[in-house]
Amino acid sequence: MKLVKPARIAALLGFFGLLGVWIGWSTIFAPPRHAPTALVLGLTILPLLFPLRGLLHDRRNSFIWLGLLSLGYFIHGVGAATDAGERIAASWEIVSSLLLFTGSWARLRREPSR
Repeated sequence: MKLVKPARIAALLGFFGLLGVWIGWSTIFAPPRHAPTALVLGLTILPLLFPLRGLLHDRRNSFIWLGLLSLGYFIHGVGAATDAGERIAASWEIVSSLLLFTGSWARLRREPSR
């Protein structure tokens, strides 16, 4: 059995944290008023699902893409944190995206490129 490193655990926690935040935010806490919920979920969650297989199989390219992708979610979270009604969900998005970015960065630093 392969030993799971702390960097990979951090990336996984950040990844599934972002998934949970967006599913909860788009359906329960603040459903979209001007767009269908399915469209919002598709635009926000679908980019996260593409590198999921590589993340689970510990592939280097997936960590690169997830690190870049997490920055977009971080920017959205900072922008959404200015609204008082969405501050809690935005804070969770910021924490999850930073955890995903830090875990991806640490995972990439651990193993040199081939």
